[in-house]
Amino acid sequence: MKGMVALLKMIKDTNGDAVVEAAILFPIIIMIFAALVLLAVYLPTRAALQRATQYAATALAVEKSDTWLFFDEKSMSYSWENNKSSLKNVYAALFSDGIDVAAKGEKIVTGIEGRSLSSKAGVLSVNCHVVNKLIYKEIVVTATREFKSPVDLSFIQFPETVKITVSSTAVVQNGDEFVRNMDIAADFVEYLINKFELTGMTDSIKTFRSKVSSFLGWD
Repeated sequence: MKGMVALLKMIKDTNGDAVVEAAILFPIIIMIFAALVLLAVYLPTRAALQRATQYAATALAVEKSDTWLFFDEKSMSYSWENNKSSLKNVYAALFSDGIDVAAKGEKIVTGIEGRSLSSKAGVLSVNCHVVNKLIYKEIVVTATREFKSPVDLSFIQFPETVKITVSSTAVVQNGDEFVRNMDIAADFVEYLINKFELTGMTDSIKTFRSKVSSFLGWD
């Protein structure tokens, strides 16, 4: 009987509960705090990289267009071309775009990101290139910043270095190049029609298109 009473007293005894609860919750609290510290570095850095890459892609796309604008990476501002001879030839650009885009894009990204308040720790690498040169030209700018994790989370197998990669794209709005590409496409279609005698097929397509347009009320 005395043993049962002692057992009940031991079960009801709450001494030391706080220590046990603290031992369970303390590691969880530490991990949450570490995650908040990591996010406080990660999110501003990513936002700064996103802004810098989008700015660089837009600046390069504007410069490659026929707007008479060029971007000065030293002053980080746009300026007007005063002389037509300063404008780049759209045909020559097909073979030289990648050379100047890579170097200038890296300078723009570095300069724009340098103005942000986020951490500049670690190593920044920038890759800029042009895709779809003939029909739909795009400037793609990718930036990666790799830095050491501000908190040691190796006990949960978290990597010691954090890598943040963002990419931005801008389309070159070039009216002259669009007309040139459409002319090339039209000439190629006409060549195929004449070579393979597709006149009957094209007439059928035109008839079908006319019926669909009439049915939908597009005429």
